[in-house]
Amino acid sequence: MKGLRMPLRRPHPSALALVIFAALSCSDPTAPDGVNERVSTDLRLLAAPYGTPPLATTSTSFYAVKGKVSGVDIWYRPRAGRTDSTKFLEFRLGTGSLDKRPNGTAIAIGDSVLITLTVTDPMHFIIELQPSGLRFASSDEPRLKISFAACGDDLNYDGKVDAADLVLLSALSVWRQEAPFQSWFKMSSTVSASVREVDTQLGGFTGYALMW
Repeated sequence: MKGLRMPLRRPHPSALALVIFAALSCSDPTAPDGVNERVSTDLRLLAAPYGTPPLATTSTSFYAVKGKVSGVDIWYRPRAGRTDSTKFLEFRLGTGSLDKRPNGTAIAIGDSVLITLTVTDPMHFIIELQPSGLRFASSDEPRLKISFAACGDDLNYDGKVDAADLVLLSALSVWRQEAPFQSWFKMSSTVSASVREVDTQLGGFTGYALMW
């Protein structure tokens, strides 16, 4: 996937409030949602609160080898005065995940592929994986886990934790976009409320985001 390369600036609290208000105003967040496709003007992006630590890195690359387990993690930087940190995302490939290169040729045991993961917008949990066109075996698709622990329990930032937040929690999912300005599509995802993360399997590489 190309695009989403604009410079990132951490918004002022008032700007963040406007983003959240605009997202919530699209529809009633407590209403049932069976929508599986969204255009770029109707997104409900999850937003990290102002003051969330920056990521230790926004782009990382590694060689995945067919026949071996591989993957990569991206972490937040520790908060001021602390040494511990929290994980932003985890990406893992199984021994048989790699199937075909972007040109359609099969990947043999022992062959390697350079994979690059870029967080294009950490504030809104938008990421991109390359190379585009890389295909995975349906029997061993890689897993992507995105943590939303930085958001806390008040997911709609209305100053209280209530049923509306539980509705948003249950509606969280990973969405994918194949190319800039195209629609986003909801993916089958699992929300782990206890560890505050969303887990999904990938059939190929493109752009991804957390939405409800």
